[in-house]
Amino acid sequence: MADDPRTRSSDVPPAAPPATVNGSGPLGGRRLADDLWVVAEAAQDRVRVRVSGQIDLDVAAPLDEALEQALRASRTGIDIDLSAVTFCNSTGLNSLLQLRMTALRTGRDVVLTEVSAQVGRLLGITDTRGLFAPSPDPEGAGGQPGTDGPPP
Repeated sequence: MADDPRTRSSDVPPAAPPATVNGSGPLGGRRLADDLWVVAEAAQDRVRVRVSGQIDLDVAAPLDEALEQALRASRTGIDIDLSAVTFCNSTGLNSLLQLRMTALRTGRDVVLTEVSAQVGRLLGITDTRGLFAPSPDPEGAGGQPGTDGPPP
């Protein structure tokens, strides 16, 4: 199919691994498929993950495993950069939603720090962007550490 955005020309080399973000050190960068890279790096009590390439059914299982590994390595959650994702369908969205559910069950969160135009469109159409926004209240207590709830 000529107009499929996932179609690659045979003379175009596969995507190179993205550069890691400055931090306390990489947990690992790996190629999950011909055109999918994941780089994870510890950053204090969180893990930053950068995904580049195409996300679809063919890469869902290894992507899920890589993201769950990053979540387990974090204390408070993960920050995911999807700015270099060139294709993401409902399978990729489902992976993110499942990861978010796992994170919430373990007292963590999943934040999408950056998204490509294609991912942004998918999140907009499905009205799910807000599910991956930073928590407005990181202490969980109205911004006041040591209280049992929001201010009156």
